[in-house]
Amino acid sequence: MNDEWKPLNPDDDVVHFHQEAFENLHRTQIVFQLLKEVKKIWAKHCTSSTSKVFDEGFECYVLIPGQQWRIGKIRVRLEFCPDETEIEDNRLNIKQESSPLDDLRQQLNEGQN
Repeated sequence: MNDEWKPLNPDDDVVHFHQEAFENLHRTQIVFQLLKEVKKIWAKHCTSSTSKVFDEGFECYVLIPGQQWRIGKIRVRLEFCPDETEIEDNRLNIKQESSPLDDLRQQLNEGQN
């Protein structure tokens, strides 16, 4: 795996977990749905305000090696780091008749009806 972490777009990107990542949560989620569920879990188990953790951020000091202490805010975001080798291998093994996105497509179609 490389170290090129990139933020996920909450409105467009879709995540599919290979195994169950969260109890009672579908393996395939649009990122905004996943963030919504993570926020619920945070609110249930943590005392810190959900909006501060995910949106507004907490005021803090950050020390980056070779720099001075900096004042700012920190917040939680979802990022993705691709494993290029795994992606190439998976392309060869994907069956055309099924897709990890089939469950999501079905959910979206049911929501429109």
